[in-house]
Amino acid sequence: MRAALVTAPSRLDVVEVPDPVPGPGEVLIRTEVAAICGSDLHLAAEGGNGIPGNPGHEAVGVVVESRAPSLAVGTRVLCTPPAAVSACFADLQVLPPSAVVPLPADLPAERLVLAQQLGTAIFAMKRFWPAVRLPATAEPRAAAVVGTGPAGLAFVQLLRRAGFAQIIVSDLSAVRLATATSYGATAVVHAPGEDIVAVVDELTGGAGVELAIEAAGTDATRHQVMRMVRDEGRIGLFGLYADDELESWPMKTVFRKRATIDMTWNAQLEDGLTSFADAVDIVAEAGTEAPTMITHTFGIEDVAEAFALAGDPSRGAGKVAIAF
Repeated sequence: MRAALVTAPSRLDVVEVPDPVPGPGEVLIRTEVAAICGSDLHLAAEGGNGIPGNPGHEAVGVVVESRAPSLAVGTRVLCTPPAAVSACFADLQVLPPSAVVPLPADLPAERLVLAQQLGTAIFAMKRFWPAVRLPATAEPRAAAVVGTGPAGLAFVQLLRRAGFAQIIVSDLSAVRLATATSYGATAVVHAPGEDIVAVVDELTGGAGVELAIEAAGTDATRHQVMRMVRDEGRIGLFGLYADDELESWPMKTVFRKRATIDMTWNAQLEDGLTSFADAVDIVAEAGTEAPTMITHTFGIEDVAEAFALAGDPSRGAGKVAIAF
């Protein structure tokens, strides 16, 4: 079978490897479409782990051989393996039933694969915005998202569904900001020429936002969410770190605001994959007429070009998919 393989930092080649064989309790899945996640870019830049098909962990496929009673041959599934052992950038992959979510058969794979990214955002929102524990208020709520790549767009959708009256977003790409508007953003900030902290201050009358989400993964954007959150507000750090150390920390600002800071990781280990199942329901409910964050699709033979596009924010790509 064909599989992408990280052969050097940020270099991917397509190789031929033997077909994998499912063990007891596992299924063999033929990949229909896989998508590139921001974390895939980080893992590839670190040199990979030598697993053909890795670091792909967002895919839709069909069960072609089953040694698991719960999954019949022909079942279409969303693949959600942990990134460290994933192999979605390959014609075939082996997974246990605990790493897949059954899918409806009446939507294209290019739509259904979006449920993986959305599921990670749903999982994160359970920490970032635990609404059941917050006091009720009649005041319109405001939120901000820094970074409107695929993860940021997923958060925009969820904030809209949560009833936020203002959803202020920032990105380097005008194309991504336009997509964010179609997903429900009420104000867009084109960085670096515009400063989202100043825009939030103006739009909220100096109060700040109840929830500020960082989805870009840089020190500068982490500083921004810490400075734009309101007193006793909440900060959600989602963007993957590039280094182990934060160069500086606006401690005085965050301390005096009494802000709550949450981080999230490994939605794939959630019991029952309930966040991904909820995401499948949302994608299915939206149908094929809803906006899509997929802007480019490549064949597996062009995986290197796909990664180059996905890793360059200045080119304005949304979610980049790999078709098989």
